Amino acid sequence: MQNNDEIKPWKILSSKMALDVKWFPVRQDTVELPSGKVIDDYYLYESPEIAVVVPVTTDGKFVICQQYRHAVGQIMYQFPSGTVPKGETPLRSAERELLEETGYIAPHFEPLIKVAAYATKLTGWQNIFLAEGATQKQVPPYDPEEATRIVLVTPQGLEAMIDRGEFQVPDSLAAALLVLRRMKQ
Repeated sequence: MQNNDEIKPWKILSSKMALDVKWFPVRQDTVELPSGKVIDDYYLYESPEIAVVVPVTTDGKFVICQQYRHAVGQIMYQFPSGTVPKGETPLRSAERELLEETGYIAPHFEPLIKVAAYATKLTGWQNIFLAEGATQKQVPPYDPEEATRIVLVTPQGLEAMIDRGEFQVPDSLAAALLVLRRMKQ
């Protein structure tokens, strides 16, 4: 294939659920590539759509969650985020997740970007929002499945966390870089 050739999508010949469980549904596709080659065991995680919120307080600090992430066995920093349930808009999910995970609310939510976290293996999209003017409304309820510590960090503090490799969740990292760049303009 030359750089000037047209890129074409793969053709799905068949699709079935290989693992139909609540926390990690996996689909197996049989696909035909534009070259004619057939792959009969292409597996995809039927990942949910996600809303990610970058909350910035009225005094310019980022509201960050510190949570345990079992897949990598680490306690990590990230912005509040969660699944967009069927029947709920990404914006409504962002507002709900901000309150549920942090106890904060914000008067203004701005959609920043929609990204594919791992476009070759995950089917869900991530909707990233900026929530400006965030203020604490309540203490978030304790969730034993997602214990959360809230940390307030200045823009300089967030940049330092990124530089030290402490802010490692990809959607949150991308969101942080977008908002930090915007703050410098």
